[in-house]
Amino acid sequence: MTARLERSTFRAVGTMCEAAVTAGPNDGRFARLALASARAEVAACEAALSRFDAASDLSRLNAAGGEWTAVDRRLVEALRLALRAREDTDGRFDPTVLPALVAAGYDRSFEQLAERPARRAAGWRAGAAVEIEDEAGLVRLLEPGAAVDLGGIGKGYAASQALDAMHDAWPMLPGGLVDLGGDLALRGDTPEHGPWRIRIADPRRPGATAGVLVLDSGGVATSGRDVRRFGPGGSLHHLIDPETGAPAEAGPLTVTVVAPDAAEAEAHATALGISPPADAAAHVAAHPRISALYIPHEGAALPLGALPLAQRRIVVRAA
Repeated sequence: MTARLERSTFRAVGTMCEAAVTAGPNDGRFARLALASARAEVAACEAALSRFDAASDLSRLNAAGGEWTAVDRRLVEALRLALRAREDTDGRFDPTVLPALVAAGYDRSFEQLAERPARRAAGWRAGAAVEIEDEAGLVRLLEPGAAVDLGGIGKGYAASQALDAMHDAWPMLPGGLVDLGGDLALRGDTPEHGPWRIRIADPRRPGATAGVLVLDSGGVATSGRDVRRFGPGGSLHHLIDPETGAPAEAGPLTVTVVAPDAAEAEAHATALGISPPADAAAHVAAHPRISALYIPHEGAALPLGALPLAQRRIVVRAA
């Protein structure tokens, strides 16, 4: 009998999510255990990293007024990744943009947003300092008014953590995938004993495909301004330019990034999401670990780096 893809669909981190594992005919119990572990890990990550939950570790840190705050190891790890990404992207990804994001109008979960004009964050300055004591699990924000948002990179981190949780629950897992609203972590074989094929949607043509990725493992993330628009007439988007503290003017309609893990893919997708084409190409050339499909508002899509695109568009899972 052939292997199959066992799936679990659920809502978390403000979006629809899915975990999937490759399972043989006698693997039902192991598959269910792995999928339950993925869901539990995503819930634990959300409890630590969500800015929309006043009880989360991140919200407590943001409300602490610069005092040391004891937090879950997941927040420590995600912050470390975010601060490293800020360095790797020369500040185009910045986890401390929350004051600017709130000022622009993204001050609550997307489905609860009220339509109001944007304003500039008072005294905005990018690159606020964050201090971490890893062994003690303590974090503090060193500048008055600083606050952290880990929305995108937090989803990427949670996807990778959930994939690890599935492998911990089922060490002989043949292959697995976690999709948190388009942030994907994947590893191992599909039921066809081959690579995963990930469809990239074309935002300019509903239902159309811009390309299909072929991956054995790694992370995929898409960032853009085609959805999740807010403000008067949907004129604003969530991609903040750290240099201005306002929604970015430059950048593609969407960009999809492939990287060794989903958190890294997310951070670079955010950076490329506010970059004009030439800057995006230079950024990918300087970071050989990543590749991207950059889809401008008009004109041809731009493959950047060693993008693993399929010649035949056979799709297992859509990003």
